[in-house]
Amino acid sequence: MSKGTFGTRHNNRGGIGRRGNSVTVIQQNVQYSYLRTAKITFYVVMAIVGPFTAVIATQHLHPLAAVPLGLIAGTIIGGITACIIAIWPVLRAIWWWLPEITLAMLLIGGWVYLQDQINPIITGVIYASTIASIGLVPAVRRYTLALLWCLIVRHRLRTCFNSFLPADRHGHLPFIGLAKPIPVGERVWVWLRPGLSLEQIENQLDRIAVACWAASVTVTKAHTSNSAAIYLDIKRRDVLGGLVGSPLTEDLPTDVPALPRPVPTVPAQLDLADVPETDDTDTTERPARKNGRPPAVTGIPAKTATENPDLDWI
Repeated sequence: MSKGTFGTRHNNRGGIGRRGNSVTVIQQNVQYSYLRTAKITFYVVMAIVGPFTAVIATQHLHPLAAVPLGLIAGTIIGGITACIIAIWPVLRAIWWWLPEITLAMLLIGGWVYLQDQINPIITGVIYASTIASIGLVPAVRRYTLALLWCLIVRHRLRTCFNSFLPADRHGHLPFIGLAKPIPVGERVWVWLRPGLSLEQIENQLDRIAVACWAASVTVTKAHTSNSAAIYLDIKRRDVLGGLVGSPLTEDLPTDVPALPRPVPTVPAQLDLADVPETDDTDTTERPARKNGRPPAVTGIPAKTATENPDLDWI
């Protein structure tokens, strides 16, 4: 067994992985980093809590009794804080599987409790009827499937982050929070670690969609004042593709009488006797138009130089 790991061999990536016949729960460098941080935190907390407790205790006790009390209080509080930091990788792994663990405990605990209270056959009938109602009632079935997809998406995202997102030297990856159903799929709350940005997540949306078996994935900020908290929307369906009923049609009146429209009458035949006759026997020759303009009038003779003094220079 490798030192500092829960398993027989460790991978190069963090998280729960499988390599050959060995299973790694906590990566070695990650565990060493947390142990080192826990040790530093223990001394810092003890140095702060100890003197602070001793100063307060001197108001009620002798200084010789207040100093040991401060040391004890600092040691206890520092030890608790250091233990939480040291076992945080294990707590994070438990957080990943917390919904499944809770569901298994409820099913097993409910079965044991009902067997102690009533007949085992009745307990089986209750469980069978519950499962049948989930499968037969459409609304319950859809909601149950939506919750199951939320559980699946959290594990698929963890696999994505462990596969192609850059991690720091301690192997820290984004923290995956709760997932909830939305009309188009699921929404997951994610906390980005230092070293990651929203742009890096946006560049990997296509790969995340493939890993989550979704049509597309979008990312938005969870808070306008904090870029570390983001929402990943896993879209599996298009809610705008169906017909949506408008509530405005219910307000339209239904007792409005139809108004008849006048239909124009068209004569069946044309009476030529009503058309006036025109005389087309005019034989005078009309000059042709040139370029769409009427020709110049030629009936007025041009003035000579003697009649027009302005032409004397010719």
